[in-house]
Amino acid sequence: MEQEIRRLGEGPVHYRRSGGPGPALVLLHGLASNGSRWNELVRTSELGKHWTVFVPDLRGQALSLYRGRMRSEDWLTDLASMLDQEGFDDCVIGGHCLGANVAARFTRRWPQRVRGLILVEPMLVEALTGTLGLLSRLRGLLRPLLAVTLAANAIGLARRSLPVLDLEDLDRETRRKMVEDEGMQALTRRYGSPLHDLRYVPVSSYLQGLLETLRPMPPWREIDAPTLVLLASGGRFGDPGRLRRTLAALPDHAIVMLEAEHWIHTEQPEALQAHIETWLAGDPPGAFPTGHEGLVGHAGS
Repeated sequence: MEQEIRRLGEGPVHYRRSGGPGPALVLLHGLASNGSRWNELVRTSELGKHWTVFVPDLRGQALSLYRGRMRSEDWLTDLASMLDQEGFDDCVIGGHCLGANVAARFTRRWPQRVRGLILVEPMLVEALTGTLGLLSRLRGLLRPLLAVTLAANAIGLARRSLPVLDLEDLDRETRRKMVEDEGMQALTRRYGSPLHDLRYVPVSSYLQGLLETLRPMPPWREIDAPTLVLLASGGRFGDPGRLRRTLAALPDHAIVMLEAEHWIHTEQPEALQAHIETWLAGDPPGAFPTGHEGLVGHAGS
């Protein structure tokens, strides 16, 4: 399905539009990522027959290059402006990793604009483990580093241009490497390395995205939109049991656990597509019964 790249007003934010006519489906990428994270799903699924699909590069990432200050609130305003520009009063909104957190914040801020919510591996501070868990306790130490980086950008000290990472191509290469000989190392080397990420993302954008990832979320019981939650059983960055228990506070939810480390788009593309398409087919979205929880085995890559 062909995607048209559009610009939000005269600002830096760019997004892809495809499919339609139909209601709006907004899909958000994660930390140090970009909108190509959803290219494979959009290309191979039937979503475009029933939905008008919008996939932005969040402010600060890829085509939406920006080196100023930003928080989740700025991304929320960008998303609302995008819907306004395209003539949509409401949408189903979803995201992966940091993008899932942004989607949830959008739902809480503008509940009247959200008919359904899709959370793929959201990042919850109370469930983080390993390095991210440590950083969540030392979050304040990132702010001086960010201040120095922003000051450097303000006087022109920044890389002039950055390559845009095509995540569909990277997924394809990573799956091949996993099958050949590298196993899970192919995933962690390509997706779990900050040094790899920083080849494609401004340092200031990365630090601010990291700070927002480590920011506590509002109470989940206050989000009453029908919600599909897809979690990875491997728990690369968070305790899956704690994630599931915390998200069970959502008033109207379906939780599905997939056999993956964290990168569900890469590890479980077929299962990702099947669950999203099935859930979206409901009217309103949500084909699973309220409070459904399940463990789904590996569907292949």
